[in-house]
Amino acid sequence: MATKKSSSRDTDPQEIYVSRSEKKRQAKNIEEIAKELVALSPALIKKLPADDLLKTELHNSRDLKGGALKRQTKFIAGLLRERAKETDELLAFLTERKGSHLKQTGEFHELERLREDIITEVIEAREEAQRDQEHLTESWQSETIAVACRRFPALDHNALKKSALRYAATRKPVHRREMFRQLHAAMERQQFSEKTPPASDEA
Repeated sequence: MATKKSSSRDTDPQEIYVSRSEKKRQAKNIEEIAKELVALSPALIKKLPADDLLKTELHNSRDLKGGALKRQTKFIAGLLRERAKETDELLAFLTERKGSHLKQTGEFHELERLREDIITEVIEAREEAQRDQEHLTESWQSETIAVACRRFPALDHNALKKSALRYAATRKPVHRREMFRQLHAAMERQQFSEKTPPASDEA
């Protein structure tokens, strides 16, 4: 029976490593949000859950074109990076008012990152077991799956682990897709539970 050795990275198990490629994707998302904000009408800019500085810069972008508009959009993206909480509120505003797909895209990126982190972990564990001439069994304990289960309580820990082990053994895309499906289903169940009001205790 193989057990996973402690990681060389002494990090909080709830913190998931963010690769350079993931940081690039996050930066791209911020730029897309900035583009959507710049395209808003003055009436909608006025209603934004944002401070006066950001609203002023958005109003200033209205008459810009070409390179000047691109520079202004990048400047606004920089302002958004300094306002993480405010950016979440702006994203919710865009989703409601403009039917934005950015929120969904961000959620999909989170699920993809979780899946790839699980895959990296299970492949490393399987290779380690093979070096020790052992088999990686379902007794394998995944820190990343544990993190995912804390993030999405409805997630089936054992089912996700089985899919990860099957992918590591076969490298078949079907198991990789199944991992994403399981994560996505758990996320949707959590979102549904958060939107559903608690049942009344009254008879």
